[in-house]
Amino acid sequence: MPHRNPLMAAHPAGPYSTYRLFEWCMATMMILIAVTLVMPGDTMERSALKPIADMGFTEENMALFFGAVGVLRAMALYLNGHFNNIVVGPKGAYIRAACAAGGCFIMGQLTGALIFEAFKGPEAPSFVIPVFGTLAGFEALSVYIAALDGVARKSRIGKALDQLERMVG
Repeated sequence: MPHRNPLMAAHPAGPYSTYRLFEWCMATMMILIAVTLVMPGDTMERSALKPIADMGFTEENMALFFGAVGVLRAMALYLNGHFNNIVVGPKGAYIRAACAAGGCFIMGQLTGALIFEAFKGPEAPSFVIPVFGTLAGFEALSVYIAALDGVARKSRIGKALDQLERMVG
């Protein structure tokens, strides 16, 4: 029986989700950003996001990116938490890593655009720079963690299959 920490109750999204709450947070945030961007009005014209719109990002392509990555990531997290490793295998962890890399890339792009804008003009820098920058940094960490999870799942599957083959014959 695996050792369980009595202070950390299992998360309702699955037994492995307790230690992936930042990934769940980012998946949820990405989906909600997509919903916000498809609502009527011009969200990208707000002062904090104006430099990003000036770089050529549109609400449509941003909503598509955030929505697709957020939904794919939420599905991978759910499947990793609810299905046996033999069924899901390391593919779910690698999908999580790819989605985290996409999140890291876009958050890094947003941070870079706002930093560039801050040095370009006399206005004060946007307060969103540290938010996007922090999210980009932790997304990079999520890439690493998900990739390690994929390697661990792959090695556990290999060991389990070897043991099964020995028992069967």
